[in-house]
Amino acid sequence: MSFKQTALWKAAFEDARADATPDEQARLAGCYEAMRTRASALVAKIASDLPHMTVHDVTHLDALWEMASIAAGENFDLNPAEAFVVGGAILLHDAAMTLAAFPGGIAELREQTEWRDLHARHMASVPAGDAAAAKEAENRATADALRLLHAKQAENLPTISWMGPQKQPMFIIEDQQVRNFYGQKIGKVAYSHWWSIARVEEELSGTLGALPDVTNCTVDLLKVACLLRVADAMHLDQRRAPTFDLALVQPTGISADHWKFQERMAKPFVQADALVYTAQPPFEVEAADAWWTAFDALQIVDRELRDVDRVLRERQKKPLVVRRVEGAHSPSDLARTVETVGWTPVDSTVRVSDVPKIVATLGGSKLYGDSIAAPIRELIQNALDAITARRRLQGRPPKWGELHVMLQRRDDGFWLCFEDNGVGMSPTVLTGPLIDFGNSFWKSSLAIQEFPGLAAAGMKSRGKYGIGFFSIFMLGDQVRVLTRRFDRDIQSARVLEFRHGLGSRPNLRHADPNEVPIDGGTRVEVKLKTNPFEPDGLLYRKNIFDKKNVVKLSSVIAAIAPACDVAITVIQDDEAQGNTAAGDWLEISAVTLLNRINGNDDKEPAPTTKPWEQLTELRDEDGKLYGRARIDAANQWSTFGLLTVDGLAASKIGLVAGILLGVETTASRNSASPIIPAPVLASWSSEQAIVIGAAEIPDAEKAQAAAIVMACGGDVAELPVVWWHEEWMTTSQFVSAVKPLDRLEVYEGSISHEDDDDVTKREFESAFKANAQIAQTVDGRFSRNDWIAAVTQGNGSTPLEVIEALLCEAWGQVERDEDTLVVGEANGMEIYRMVAIYSPASEEDEDAD
Repeated sequence: MSFKQTALWKAAFEDARADATPDEQARLAGCYEAMRTRASALVAKIASDLPHMTVHDVTHLDALWEMASIAAGENFDLNPAEAFVVGGAILLHDAAMTLAAFPGGIAELREQTEWRDLHARHMASVPAGDAAAAKEAENRATADALRLLHAKQAENLPTISWMGPQKQPMFIIEDQQVRNFYGQKIGKVAYSHWWSIARVEEELSGTLGALPDVTNCTVDLLKVACLLRVADAMHLDQRRAPTFDLALVQPTGISADHWKFQERMAKPFVQADALVYTAQPPFEVEAADAWWTAFDALQIVDRELRDVDRVLRERQKKPLVVRRVEGAHSPSDLARTVETVGWTPVDSTVRVSDVPKIVATLGGSKLYGDSIAAPIRELIQNALDAITARRRLQGRPPKWGELHVMLQRRDDGFWLCFEDNGVGMSPTVLTGPLIDFGNSFWKSSLAIQEFPGLAAAGMKSRGKYGIGFFSIFMLGDQVRVLTRRFDRDIQSARVLEFRHGLGSRPNLRHADPNEVPIDGGTRVEVKLKTNPFEPDGLLYRKNIFDKKNVVKLSSVIAAIAPACDVAITVIQDDEAQGNTAAGDWLEISAVTLLNRINGNDDKEPAPTTKPWEQLTELRDEDGKLYGRARIDAANQWSTFGLLTVDGLAASKIGLVAGILLGVETTASRNSASPIIPAPVLASWSSEQAIVIGAAEIPDAEKAQAAAIVMACGGDVAELPVVWWHEEWMTTSQFVSAVKPLDRLEVYEGSISHEDDDDVTKREFESAFKANAQIAQTVDGRFSRNDWIAAVTQGNGSTPLEVIEALLCEAWGQVERDEDTLVVGEANGMEIYRMVAIYSPASEEDEDAD
């Protein structure tokens, strides 16, 4: 059917009207047809820029007149001015899905903030130096940007121009008077097809008056915007996916499913108040994915019809004749008209019958354990992301921003609050991604729309999974989120409140100006279910060695966030209790940092000037930071080493004291692996060996440090490596002592009690005397560690491997054997162990080699 045969066209431009003369009708109809000619040339280029898209050429645009006429019915009227505006919006609504819609071409598109954001996202996964992958990332950014920006750019199309062959500006709307008057509104209506219905109501509820000397008709902007959005959603038939085009394009993925279902669809028809869709041939099992894509698409049509019907009726405007899609809410009902063969669709959507339970399970203690650190860490992380985003958007200094953590005693109990001065949230984000379990806002397309330019500015969020907010319910059931976008006035602030945990529906309300962050940002509050000072409370600790059972909140927060690039101030009962400055973990004393790591931030640190007790930064040749730490061989029963992820504590590590940077290995972020390259670890450990070698500590402790250096792949320098003849020897001392010998017996590790010894453990520990001829290495726990092995990939050394290398240096080729020998005695009883026996290789063996 030609668009000129549709009921709406005829009624507006051909039939006699009381509100318009034939000249008015002809003038506007002629303007439309001229506009259609130029728009046709523009949309014809979509197929080359986005080849996998279904048909978006002029046949699609003409079909929307038919869809609009079906939806409107016989009694819905458009005057000529309204028909021209909606027709112009039809022509332009998808016309910007091509580079040709940007007069400056790809260069102009690349200037758009959204393109830069998308390019930054795609490039984040491209390996360095991979030119092909970089080009693919660029192409993906271009395609995604055209889809993302097409509605926004459609608003500009009526007023922008292209340079003609005679250097003359050429417009889509040729008639200057008509263009100047209607162009801006046509563009806005075209843009509105991608808006929410609420925004359409808010921004297009007015009436545009008549254009003098052209028409006496006004334009109901809400009516034409509603008609456009339903007509566009409705057009799902074979004209969008011709069979031969499908064969030529060969789309893949979700695009293929769209092509395959539309290739079978007939035009919809009206039955009572419903729109009915049918298809032939029926969908076989092999086409099941396409059928489900059709089901999803028809649910969108149904939603649009229902939204528009509500809006028009509430505004007391003439409604459309259709209000819904038949079968859209039941797969089995839809299958009666959009038929299947050989299979029956059932609602295959994963259902969660108890949403609060699944959220509590996956976003609470089942994921994070019972530690109160988990929800606090997640809330701090969310605040840090918000502050980082604002820094990027506004070009703030690297250490700008502050988080306040507050414990307040109120009339109804204790409240824990987290207030940041970050970007804040719009109502869309507050009621969408924040409470959409598993949906990470920072990875969504909404983030690009809410904060254009953020990704391109280098924003890398800490949050990845979209589940962290829900951990707050581990602390209490009554939760409030008060937020205000940093770039909006105080009247825009909102409060989202959960009164009874996840089992209750949250309430959204306007915020009292006195309760929101004054400079924009977000405050999250939770009423603690347990008194923080009583057993099982936030600040209560069971410690049999310390009578003090209550710790300071500032110590708890500092231990959870010991190395953040944002200042954190802790306030209790309106008094500042402590704070950590942004990035201060690189500047404070070693003792202060170690106290912070272990939750003793409130203790007055004892000053230290001993070089071997200082913490050293780990950096590569380019100055990139990987941590600040020292080798820690003295503490066998406590751990002063910590892996942090984005400044937040992840997991403890042994053999070092201080902080190493890591990357999380679990969704709960309570485990991490270090990111330090093996050469950096080896170089740092070699430097540590020199410092520890000069330290005033026992040789046994130095030998333990040497084992750690070996494991890290470093050079032990003058540290002792072997216990022999009742003394610890360095590598040079050992080589000199062993060189004249022809046999060496070595026990790997220190000799300790075993169950089959003929003495008790107490007797062994009090009376054992080792055979001085048996060499011993350091205990194995100082040379075998999972995190070090993960960094070195097994390229570090053990003390025994070093001794074997030294024997080769002293003797040349070496032979190795094993035997059970007497390694010492205790209370007159001989103690036997398996030992390694080394000797120089015979001349025959060397000749064979």
